[in-house]
Amino acid sequence: MKKALQKILAAGLVSAMALGTLAGCGSSETSTATTESQPEVKTEEAGETTPEAAASDFTDYSGGFPEAVTLQVPVYERGWEGWNPTDNYWTKWIQENFGDKYNVNVEFVSIGRSTEVQDFTQLLSAGSAPTFIFHYDYPNILAYYAQGAYQELNADEIAYYAPTFWGTMGDIIKDYGVIDDKLMVVMGDRTELVSSNFGTLIRKDWMDELGIEMPTNLDEYNDMLLKFKEAGYGFGSEPLLAKSFNFDYNFRGWPNDAEGRALNSDLAVASFTWEPTKEYLRNLNYEYQNGLIDPDFYLDTDGNQSKSNFVAGKAATYPCYINAGTQENVIDPLLAQNPDAEIAILDPAAKSPAGEAPQGREYWPFGMIYGINADATDEERIAAWMYVEWMSQPDVIDTLQNGFEGKNYEVTEDGIKAPTGYTGEEKLSNNDNGDYWCLVNANKQYETEEEWRKSIIFSNAPVGYEYLIEDILAYNDKYEEYFTPDTCFTVPIDTLAEYSSDLAELWKESYVQLVTKAATDEEFESMYESMSQSYLDAGYQEILDEKQAAFDAGQYH
Repeated sequence: MKKALQKILAAGLVSAMALGTLAGCGSSETSTATTESQPEVKTEEAGETTPEAAASDFTDYSGGFPEAVTLQVPVYERGWEGWNPTDNYWTKWIQENFGDKYNVNVEFVSIGRSTEVQDFTQLLSAGSAPTFIFHYDYPNILAYYAQGAYQELNADEIAYYAPTFWGTMGDIIKDYGVIDDKLMVVMGDRTELVSSNFGTLIRKDWMDELGIEMPTNLDEYNDMLLKFKEAGYGFGSEPLLAKSFNFDYNFRGWPNDAEGRALNSDLAVASFTWEPTKEYLRNLNYEYQNGLIDPDFYLDTDGNQSKSNFVAGKAATYPCYINAGTQENVIDPLLAQNPDAEIAILDPAAKSPAGEAPQGREYWPFGMIYGINADATDEERIAAWMYVEWMSQPDVIDTLQNGFEGKNYEVTEDGIKAPTGYTGEEKLSNNDNGDYWCLVNANKQYETEEEWRKSIIFSNAPVGYEYLIEDILAYNDKYEEYFTPDTCFTVPIDTLAEYSSDLAELWKESYVQLVTKAATDEEFESMYESMSQSYLDAGYQEILDEKQAAFDAGQYH
């Protein structure tokens, strides 16, 4: 959390400084910046730094556009019952408080959360994509860029129309927004660099009954699973690895091999042929062959099988995001069937080989990444920056994230904005309106670490199980130095888009067969060697070659 707190305080300071440059501003009003104390930004030549352009270089629209401008904003359709993401109280609130003031028609465009790449691609092909084109993962942004989705951006223009936003994110945008030596995208802030509520639940009562201490390395973890098996308890959960391929961190060795990570660590494609992945699979094979994990793990495509097994008392572990719903969906059903059950958070080091660091994936230092549609007019692009600036104001973002005191929340004695469960007209979406403020923040904003911790525990922990979130936060602090982000390439890796879908299917087929069919070390080595070559031949070698060229050229962060 130290990194996160530094970012929180720095963002607050920069925002306060930027607000001081606003002309005649109420905190919810958008206006133009003066030319005093402006930051330096990259202009025509990437890497060249010059003072901000003079205010006279841009038209002042703080009084509104003379002719109506249409701003199309994508918003995720998540399938929530009774929620229309493009037409609700908050879309109307945004129109009234921003759009009406600046003569901007704010239109929200529905994008399927699970089909977003397909949806954006179809809209781009039809020439009807929204003004903002976004994604949380950089490789997808590079794919959109390769399709010609974006127009080149002017940093001076962004800083002029969105000084608060630029004051917070300008340095990161200058580092990560440049593609092929051109400023093409910007990104929202991210203050939590690792998940504050993801952990693996474990049956502590089983551990206590057998006198087992919390395992701190893989040998101890596997020995614990063996004792659970011998006692007739249950097995470890291992859902099918079909996406978000970040499973082998604990096998990478420390310090990290920067080049190996750059070539192989990628959420979009599994690194089947990489040595850390091989060792991960070797251990998984050992666990499977010795009955330490779910014998039908390969059928668990969405984690629901792991949850069902844990609730039924068949599984010792269950990896999941812990939130208020965990009480209803996991803890209460578990206790209904197993009244004496006790749960704890598994130490992340338990999945690391002895002597190895408990590594994990750190988020990039930004949230949502987005560019401006190549077909957008100058006025539409400027309206986009004004929209982002308006949303960056403290009272606007606070209202969008929390709603209204006395309705959506009450302030506790600890100063926590406690949700009331309000279901009236002003009800927030199920993710606290996150799909509306994601352009400026990936997380809710807090002024201090203490407020953040109290709020995270309050909002996520089931009542009576606050220690679960407290333990996750404690483990994050303990192992903070071992969290690292994936390499972020600044040029498109075209072969990823070409081969990732086919490789995903080949990965599932190959790794499941390797884990379940290799009965000896000799069989494992033979099968792995053959499957690795097939995987390389199916396109992975071309991905590695393209990444190697980009790495050698220094086209990465």
